[in-house]
Amino acid sequence: MQTALGVWAGDGHHLFHFEGSGFTKVKDPGLGNFVSMTIDSHHRLWMASGGLHGLSRRSGDELETLTEADGLASNDVRTILEDSNGDFWLGTIAGLERLHQGIFTSYSTLDKLSGNRSQTESIFEQKDGSIWAGTLEGGVMRWKAGHWQRFDKAQGLLPGQVRGFIENGSIPAIAISDYGIFEQRAGRFTKMPLIPHGYVSTPVISGDGSVWFRIDNRGLFRLKNGKLTEFGSKDGLSGTPLSSLTVDREGTLWAGDATGLQRWNGQRFERALSTHEAVHCVAWPKGGIAVGTRNGVLLRNGTNGAGRMLTQNEGLPGNLVLDILSDDQNNVWIVTASAIARITREMWTAYADGRISRVDPEIFTEADGLRSRYILPLNQITAIRAHDGRLWFATIKGPAVIDPHLPDVRPAQAVVDSIVVDDLHHLAGDLTIVPGRHRITFAYTSPATVAPEQTRFHYRLMGWDHDWVDAGTSREVSYTGLPPGSYRFEVVAFNREGGSSRIPAQAQIQLQPFFWQTRLFLLLATLVVIGVVVEITRRFTRRRGERLSLRFQERAAERERIAHQIHDTVIQDLIGATLQIELIGFEVTDRPEASRGMLAALAERMRETIVRSRNMVSNLHSTAVAQYSLVEVLQHSEAEFRSGPLPIFDLLCTGEPREVHPLVRDEVYRICREALANSFRHANAAYVSVEVHFLPDMLEVEISDDGKGMTKELLQHGRPGHFGLRGMQAHAQRIGATLLTESEPGQGTNVILRVKTYNSFWRRNGKRKIRVGNNTAAS
Repeated sequence: MQTALGVWAGDGHHLFHFEGSGFTKVKDPGLGNFVSMTIDSHHRLWMASGGLHGLSRRSGDELETLTEADGLASNDVRTILEDSNGDFWLGTIAGLERLHQGIFTSYSTLDKLSGNRSQTESIFEQKDGSIWAGTLEGGVMRWKAGHWQRFDKAQGLLPGQVRGFIENGSIPAIAISDYGIFEQRAGRFTKMPLIPHGYVSTPVISGDGSVWFRIDNRGLFRLKNGKLTEFGSKDGLSGTPLSSLTVDREGTLWAGDATGLQRWNGQRFERALSTHEAVHCVAWPKGGIAVGTRNGVLLRNGTNGAGRMLTQNEGLPGNLVLDILSDDQNNVWIVTASAIARITREMWTAYADGRISRVDPEIFTEADGLRSRYILPLNQITAIRAHDGRLWFATIKGPAVIDPHLPDVRPAQAVVDSIVVDDLHHLAGDLTIVPGRHRITFAYTSPATVAPEQTRFHYRLMGWDHDWVDAGTSREVSYTGLPPGSYRFEVVAFNREGGSSRIPAQAQIQLQPFFWQTRLFLLLATLVVIGVVVEITRRFTRRRGERLSLRFQERAAERERIAHQIHDTVIQDLIGATLQIELIGFEVTDRPEASRGMLAALAERMRETIVRSRNMVSNLHSTAVAQYSLVEVLQHSEAEFRSGPLPIFDLLCTGEPREVHPLVRDEVYRICREALANSFRHANAAYVSVEVHFLPDMLEVEISDDGKGMTKELLQHGRPGHFGLRGMQAHAQRIGATLLTESEPGQGTNVILRVKTYNSFWRRNGKRKIRVGNNTAAS
């Protein structure tokens, strides 16, 4: 292959470089055998094994390999391509894979230098720009002039957990857990005198050159001018165990404990800020302060106030804060137990001032070049800001460094991938969907090249959603049971930095309706409902009018009946009584004995008149109310006339009972009542029966008794002074009924009433058969 550095050639086992006059064999190029190679934009040599050795990259004297153990899909890499973003695309037998060039630079050479005990515990920058990394029982490493150098037991350092560094000449002093603080003298590290025995934690140097450190379970100490001083409650400390020591930009010492921060004023400690959790770390972005605790970060913008806690509930990636620092743009970088995050100055100040209720930090992962996002140790310096502005982090898999001036990232642009309707996939675009209840899923994404897993989306379905919906990092949304209509789906993407093109990706769908969901059907249904309401109202009004008319007819008929009864009975009796009184007046002097007889007859007649008047009044009150049927009122009439054990009364109803029109019912009842009155009072009967026959077009009532009967003359003219038979005929004529009375002396009496029925006079009331008397009533 030909590059700006010349021509490279290989036979799969050896690599040759053409340097003008001829090819020269390259010594130790990387892999022992290879099938593809490339020179990247940083002049590094990449080689693909095409077998079992994976991928190699050579930069100067350093050689790195990448295999399946490091995340390759397969060790059989066949081709390598670098794109314009600096990412590498690897073709393997397991598929296509992208190797992203992250914004972090992680150092993996510590594995070999520290004997695979390279869990980085602390990080420190010396004044000359050297970076020092402390490991777990692997000594310390120094990064200087592009190379790492190891210092360990061979130089006098005891194996243990490195708890921190302090400036001490050309080589910093090193704090190692249980062993104390070591300084280099004559090429070897020796323990500093005066340091008490115990577990030393994170020494710092204040502005006056004093060395401050704490020893677990013993307290806080200061080493100044060869003198060691211990500090406690007498010096203003709260008395609770200290959890952190740090120095601000002016060189002032701050001590953190479970109650908050205390500041050294040169004479004693004074309370500066209160917290509810133990303080692990502190940062001083311009104009504010950020305090990391076991349960979030306390942010304060300005020099006064209590600050505001930021926890996982408000967007922090984890509550346990291990370290915190600010960059030269006053952005806050927070190290939690699960991630490294950055919160911009605009965002954290807005949150601290209460202008927003949630933050959206940038999260950095292995995709950004970190070998690990985890930083485990507590109460140590695991993150620093170097003099050149870069930020160093001590991860469990080695140091990582980043330039906080992140490169500009292309604004995110959303793309609708597909539309899924009931598990049937469709390409993104205008889509017409058949009628029915469907589950419609919109799948979308954004072709981000940096941290695609942190790309966030907002979407809305025009015609359904009233506002944008925050979908987070989800890449699909489903709708179920949408009503028919036209909808437009829109989605907008935001990258990790919050950049967005603000141009929504769109997809139009048309959900067709069933016929009963169309506007025509709804119009017709509305008209039908209106018609039904009008018809119901009309019928209700008509029924109400009929009831009012019926009530009027009942009252008119009742007045007419009363008038007839008064005219036929009471008035006639009064006229007769008046004539008798006049006759008695003429004869009282001449025929006193006859007058007394006439007075007795007149008194008897008046008593009969009183009885008939009472019967008439009783007849008025016994007219059945609307809730009683004809059969029921006939059944109750027995009790009105019975004065002894005889006669036996029997009521029989056949056919399909119907509700009788009140006018007809009352007239039929009065006829039957008069017939029953004759049977009970005058016939001297032993047995009386009433049979009600509901025929299809006729009502027939037959009343029979076995009494003494009547003569033909009595049937034609009735008993003198009585109007019962004539009244029965009058009632029958009013309703157009036929009344037949059959009787012979000694043979009893049989009264048959027949009346034609009409639809307006009847209503169905269920089928039943009633028998009253010696038989049991059944329905």
